Amino acid sequence: MWNGTKWSKVVPGSGSTAPYNPYLGYGNSKFEAEQLVRRSHERGDVATVIVRAPWFYGPHQPLRQTQFFAAIRRGRFPCVGDGTPRRSMVYTGNLVDALLLAEVAPAAAGRAYWIADTEPYALRDILQTVRDALAAEGVPASPRAPRVPRFAAVTAARVDRALQSTGRYVQAVHVLGELKDTIACDITRARTELGWEPAVGLFEGMRESIRWCRARGAAL
Repeated sequence: MWNGTKWSKVVPGSGSTAPYNPYLGYGNSKFEAEQLVRRSHERGDVATVIVRAPWFYGPHQPLRQTQFFAAIRRGRFPCVGDGTPRRSMVYTGNLVDALLLAEVAPAAAGRAYWIADTEPYALRDILQTVRDALAAEGVPASPRAPRVPRFAAVTAARVDRALQSTGRYVQAVHVLGELKDTIACDITRARTELGWEPAVGLFEGMRESIRWCRARGAAL
């Protein structure tokens, strides 16, 4: 399966121990950043822990997540194929809990951890959960999600690769190209070595995310 943030392709169960195989420019940037951190640790400059978070949502989320909500509410966010490709996601509160544990866990120094919700979610389930969370917060959402054939995402991925080979990045093309893929990670090491468990699930986390957006006057 794909890992959570495009470092490499990994075998299910290999988790944080998978060898590097960076995916395009984004993956290379992550690879290079991790190598800097690892070398600093190995030299003894400072004790470090690498935390790899996939698609995150919740209070203090980036603007793109708010835009994601708005697109779903208006029935404009596409579902590629049958919507079964899965995504690892992480609620910001779950991520903070893991960061605090990684700071003090004796086994954590020099290690890398994937931090995500308990299981990856099918894309169609993510879209429906956001609709349900919006409705629960008094923001009715369109039940419609434009259906995009898988070959369109395959074409977008090829265009994305060609663009990135010239140093260009077009977010809409990149995102469409990924919607056909399962992008998931294994959190076993974090559970075992940090004693961490993700406490908040997708529906509850999405509701908190929507509340946070509305409290700040974000246009959903």
